Amino acid sequence: MSASLTLRITLLMLALLSGLARPALGDEQVEVQISGLEGELLENVRASLTLEQRRRHPGLTAETIRSLHDQAPGEIARALEPFGHYRPEIQADLQEPARPGVPWQAVYRIQAGPPLPVTALEILFDGPGASDPELSALAADLPLQRDHTLDHREYEAAKRDLVRQLHERGYLDAGLEEHRVEVDLVSYEARIRLRAGTGPHYVFGPVEFEQDPFDPEYLARYLILQPGEPYDSRQLARQRQVLSRSGHFREVEIQPLPATGEQPPAIPLRILLEPYKANRYRGRVGWGTDTGVGVELDWTRRHVGSRGQRFTLGGAVAEERNRLAGNLSYLIPLEPLASSYIELVARHESKDLTYDDVELDEGGETRIATNLLSGFWHLPRTLWGGFEADPVAGVSLVTESYDVFEVLFGNLPGDAQQSIIGRIGPEAYDTLAPDFEAVVPSLRLTLRRSDARLFIRDGDQFRAELRGSHEKLGSNITFWQARLGTWHIRPLFDRGRLLLRTDVGYSDAESRNVLGANFNQMPEYYEFRAGGARSVRGYGFEKLYPGDAITGGKHLLTGSIEYEHEVIPDWSIAVFLDGGNAFNNFDDIDPKLGTGIGLRWRSPVGMARVDLGIPLDDADDSFEIYITVGPEF
Repeated sequence: MSASLTLRITLLMLALLSGLARPALGDEQVEVQISGLEGELLENVRASLTLEQRRRHPGLTAETIRSLHDQAPGEIARALEPFGHYRPEIQADLQEPARPGVPWQAVYRIQAGPPLPVTALEILFDGPGASDPELSALAADLPLQRDHTLDHREYEAAKRDLVRQLHERGYLDAGLEEHRVEVDLVSYEARIRLRAGTGPHYVFGPVEFEQDPFDPEYLARYLILQPGEPYDSRQLARQRQVLSRSGHFREVEIQPLPATGEQPPAIPLRILLEPYKANRYRGRVGWGTDTGVGVELDWTRRHVGSRGQRFTLGGAVAEERNRLAGNLSYLIPLEPLASSYIELVARHESKDLTYDDVELDEGGETRIATNLLSGFWHLPRTLWGGFEADPVAGVSLVTESYDVFEVLFGNLPGDAQQSIIGRIGPEAYDTLAPDFEAVVPSLRLTLRRSDARLFIRDGDQFRAELRGSHEKLGSNITFWQARLGTWHIRPLFDRGRLLLRTDVGYSDAESRNVLGANFNQMPEYYEFRAGGARSVRGYGFEKLYPGDAITGGKHLLTGSIEYEHEVIPDWSIAVFLDGGNAFNNFDDIDPKLGTGIGLRWRSPVGMARVDLGIPLDDADDSFEIYITVGPEF
């Protein structure tokens, strides 16, 4: 082989090896480093850098890298302008690779510089709305304000919001006639000018209902907007909520119709209403350690006639003491918008009282039966000091009878019972076997405020009741009673709630002592007892009352403190301490304490609670389980 041929082969091999060691032409790589920025500024700069976007593209050449690097400072400056930074300081460096296969290094050190302030914000209106005082306040609601940093995103949002608010307020033809931002880099300030043409101010036209079976005059009492009032789309949403909350309709649709040609132009409304089915039937089966098995049935007739009247007929039975309840409630609307109505109620309650309930080894039993005919006037709800006030005035005709004598001596023969009656006297016997008849006027006021309807993080409720009866009203007893219940809920830490609850009751009634037991001369229906899910947990339902009493106490004092902590979304655990009792004399309160833990679930219909209550004092059982569903108040 000749020397020249050997040289040519050697050069060819070196060329091949050199090609393998270096990237092919057009396959250069580059790394981009940006310092001095963070958050949205950094994200927008990266998104605006062409070099950043193309650095992974195939076919990238050294010439392209140098060219894109040269235009990078301009791209960075423009990327900072939407955020109000018009004087950035940018240091750009580009380092070529020291050897083949190593990426180029593009380094940008950036100081965003001072933000550009808005020194003037001018909003002008042309047309019929120019003299509307409500429009002059619109500037205060815009996202961009004077002395704020110029943010072009806020500027665009301000333009949209201005037109939207004009449309909401009935200027349906409104639009921007002028929108300008003047940036003065010498004085380093921005001036904004917006000019809107309002067009005519539309008003509400006639309102028609498409529905059955309600009287249009009755439905008109639910209207919060009236023909001739300025058109406001926000009112349409509120009107839909009002009708939806009436309890009459499962679907509510409000259709604005084409405007009339009159001046001012009016927009008629067609309100399409789909009522609920006339009848609703419900049944519930439940169990609790304090009440045993219970069954509840009710029938609601959602409308009687065409003016919104309705009734509910229901009944319930519970295993504990064979409790039985029946209730008929008839509602007559008065002022639907203010939730004012007349409620007529007929109610029966009864339950067993046996010798075992009074801790005797033998005896008999009786049935405590209470009947009520009531009328309640739910006065218009009002706002009072940040609270919603719900006042109710009523009067009830109450009859109640039971026979404690039979409980104590029902196991004895008749002649023995007559002998005992002769010894204790007729007045004592009448005390043991009362037959109450009372006319009971009452007043109730509920104050509530909360940050939500179902799941309250911050809220308060106060419920005060006053009732009484007097022989001058046709009753055979005289008594009066006051009760105050409070409930406070506060957020605690990021995922916790603190719940505080109190219940205080006081009665002024005659008391008689027969056979060592105290009997209050008032219906057992109104006597106080404690214990249960909403009272002192750890004790059975209404199992706490004075030791010297058989049916209940004149006074009540209970309290509760609870901490609830969310462990996973919608699920919480709770710990609580309850205390209190019912009593007849303030010297003999004998408070009982109960503690325990609970599980909480935010169900679609309200908070579902399962509590395990443990008594810390004497109790019939070592623990109680309570299951409740619904909002706190």
